[in-house]
Amino acid sequence: MQKMSVHSLVLAAALAGSAVFLPGPSAQAAGFIDLDFENVPIVMGIGIGILPDYTGSDDYTIGAAPFFRYTFAKQERYVQLIGPELTVNLLDDDMFRFGPLLNYRFGRNDSVEDEMVSKMAEIDGTVEAGAFLDIVWANPSEKRQRVILGAKAYQDVGDVSEGFRANLAVRYWQPVAKPVDLNLAVGMTYQDDKYADCYFGVNPGNVGTSGLSFYTADGGLNEYYAIVGANVYLSKHWLMSVGVRGSSIAGDPGDSPLVEQRGDSTQWMGGIGIGYIMW
Repeated sequence: MQKMSVHSLVLAAALAGSAVFLPGPSAQAAGFIDLDFENVPIVMGIGIGILPDYTGSDDYTIGAAPFFRYTFAKQERYVQLIGPELTVNLLDDDMFRFGPLLNYRFGRNDSVEDEMVSKMAEIDGTVEAGAFLDIVWANPSEKRQRVILGAKAYQDVGDVSEGFRANLAVRYWQPVAKPVDLNLAVGMTYQDDKYADCYFGVNPGNVGTSGLSFYTADGGLNEYYAIVGANVYLSKHWLMSVGVRGSSIAGDPGDSPLVEQRGDSTQWMGGIGIGYIMW
């Protein structure tokens, strides 16, 4: 097993805690969780993270989530679950990864902390289906040093927004000590009009008794983000990491009353986690 693989797993453990069991940002958390390793048959772990109460909120909450990955023997193909997102890599290739994905997108209910947003009509959770593609450039003399260009596309198939969203990110891994890797990433998220207006719009159908001003949110590039993670290989089996993600909600979603008046366009997520490798 190469150490680069171990440390990639650690970051996933740290940030998986902000990926599931919570509304709003859970839909985007999978865009920055990165499981990337070789010759490991089974991995599993759990993380604890902090994230906004809903996408655009300035209130924060805590959540926990498991992760799991099974890699087929002597292949690059794998099945991976990170929080609410399931991906299957169909390619047995060192540089390219491609396959389907299935994601559960949490909704927004009246348990959110903001007193006005909590009075809006609830948004049900939904299922998204799509695909992902990763292109990996690794240093031949130091496999722990690598760049990954990744893209994901999601279509709501649960009849909630009926919208489409996509994510594009560049991740860079650099060893800074024998047991420590540093991870840096930048990315952006696109969503169409249906998706944007469902989660950021205010209209007669969803305003409820909140008193918020009506607002129509159009789609576009709605988020830009950066990630810093530090990963530590504790032993042959045990892994630990911390990671922080900062983002900015842009475009019409950033001007929505849910964000501009009741929340904050600057969003933070972070986590710490433990992972275990089964040989």
